[in-house]
Amino acid sequence: MTVDSGAADNVIPRRMVRGKLNLIRPSKGSRAGVHYISASNARIPNEGECDFHFSTKEGQEESYVFQIAEVNKALCAVSYLVDRHNQVIFDKDEETGMDVSRIINKKTGKVIEMTRERNVWTIDAYIDEDADEAVDFVRRG
Repeated sequence: MTVDSGAADNVIPRRMVRGKLNLIRPSKGSRAGVHYISASNARIPNEGECDFHFSTKEGQEESYVFQIAEVNKALCAVSYLVDRHNQVIFDKDEETGMDVSRIINKKTGKVIEMTRERNVWTIDAYIDEDADEAVDFVRRG
């Protein structure tokens, strides 16, 4: 799942929403006819929203609200994370040069590590195999 500081909303394509745990419902944006603008200036309609349940590589169970739109990949908006009591840190260790970016929940102290690959930050998100077909949203080479 790409962590995107420029995204206005969490957005996921319909094809990544599977099973009864991730039911799509009308959203404020879909009812209002909201469209997103792609990098190529195409209009992409908001098709509703879902509570998207997943696990992190740290084993934490999470549920974020995602808007449904025909985008190429799942985008997690930094604004969404911040509005839900998270501190989002993009950083690297000065001595080793290793990326140490992370999301810290200020209420619980839980940490989600981000990975920087080709200057894009992602978090690993997994769907429970028993509930739905497993999906890994990590960006591929």
